[in-house]
Amino acid sequence: MHRMLALLLPLSLALGGCATWPDRVPHGEAQAASAEVPGFEAIRYWSDAPPATFAAMREEMARNAPESQGDSLLALSGGADDGAYAAGFLKGWSDSRNRPQFTIVSGVSTGALIAPFAFLGPQYDERLRAFYTEISRKDIYRQRGIVGLLTQPSFADATPLGELIAANIDYSVLDAIATEHGKGRRLLVQTTNLDAARGMIWDMGAIARSSDPQRLQLFRRVLLASASVPGLFAPVMIKVSDGATSFAEMHVDGAVTAGFLAVPESMAISGEIRPGTGRDRIFIILNGRLRPRYETIAPSTFSIVGRALDTVLSAYDRASLANAQHFAASNNIDLAISYIGPEFDVETEELFSQPYMNALYEHGIERGRTGAWSGSLEETAESR
Repeated sequence: MHRMLALLLPLSLALGGCATWPDRVPHGEAQAASAEVPGFEAIRYWSDAPPATFAAMREEMARNAPESQGDSLLALSGGADDGAYAAGFLKGWSDSRNRPQFTIVSGVSTGALIAPFAFLGPQYDERLRAFYTEISRKDIYRQRGIVGLLTQPSFADATPLGELIAANIDYSVLDAIATEHGKGRRLLVQTTNLDAARGMIWDMGAIARSSDPQRLQLFRRVLLASASVPGLFAPVMIKVSDGATSFAEMHVDGAVTAGFLAVPESMAISGEIRPGTGRDRIFIILNGRLRPRYETIAPSTFSIVGRALDTVLSAYDRASLANAQHFAASNNIDLAISYIGPEFDVETEELFSQPYMNALYEHGIERGRTGAWSGSLEETAESR
C-alpha cells in the first residue's frame, strides 16, 4: 500500500481537477450515519464506533461459541503486492503445524483479499499461493490512456481485479464462510467511506449468511472497495438507503484510515479494561517493513512527495502497533507481530512484479515455518 500510494498520489494530484464523475444524489452527514444496505441487517459499523459496539459483537460471538477459552485474532495489513508475504507466511505457518483456527480474521486492502482464505484455513493456502505468485500487473489493472486520465476518476481500470476476485470468491466460498460465522467466528474487512472520511468495518460472515440474493455481489464489492487505492482505482459505489432516500456511498481502500484492524480505535484510546473469558491472542501480519530503509531521494517533486507520504504512512502504522501493544498489555492479551524481515533484499520499481512476489512469498514461507514473531516494537527495533 505504501509504495503504491507513494508512486501514484503525485500523479493523482496533478490530474485531480480533470476527472469527471456521474452526478450523485445529495445527502448529508445525518443520512450517512443512519444509512444501511437495502436487504441486509447488522452487517457493518463505523471503525470509530463506541467500545460498547464492539463489546456487543463479542457477546454475540460468545452466545454462538459458549465453550470459548479466549479469542485469537489475526489482523492482515495492507501492502498491495507485498501481500505475497502474508500468503507465504500463512503457508509456512500451516507447515509448522502450529497455526491456530482464528476466532476473528480482519483484513485491510490487500489483507482483505487474503482474509477470506485465511479465515477458512490451511486448505485454502494453495488458492492464496496462486493469487500472489501467478499474477502480474495486467491481472490487477489496465492503465488508461491520456484521454482516460483526463476524463476518468482514476489512473487505471480495476476491472481485472474485480474479475480476479470473482474467480476466487464463489458461492462455495461464501457458504463455507457463512457456516463458520454461525459457529461464532467473525471475518471483518475495512473500507474507507470517503464522504464521511471514516473507516467502515464490514461483517463479511453476516453478508455471507444473509438470504439476500445480492449477497455474493456485495461480498465481492466490499473486497474490491477495500483494495481500491484512491488515484489508482476508481472508488466503489455502494447503494444504501436511510429509509427515505436512496443514494450511493463512495468507498475506497481501507488502509486510507487504518493500515490494519487489530484493536478498534475507540477501544485503544478508552483505557477501559474489559473482562475476558480466557487468554486472548492477537497476531498481526504486516505486509511491509516495519522500519524504513535509508534512501537518497532524487530532487524531484514526485520523489519528494512520494517519499514523504510513505514516511507518514509508516509512522502511522508504528503508532497503531504501539496502541495495539498498549491495549494488549493492559488487557492481559498475548500480542505477536510479523513483518518482512530485514534480510529480504529483493527490490522492484514495478507494481505486481511476478519475480518480486514469488521471492517475497518464499520469504514469507520461511518466516512462517520458523515462527518469526516479535512481541513488541522494542524487539523489532533490536532485530534491525
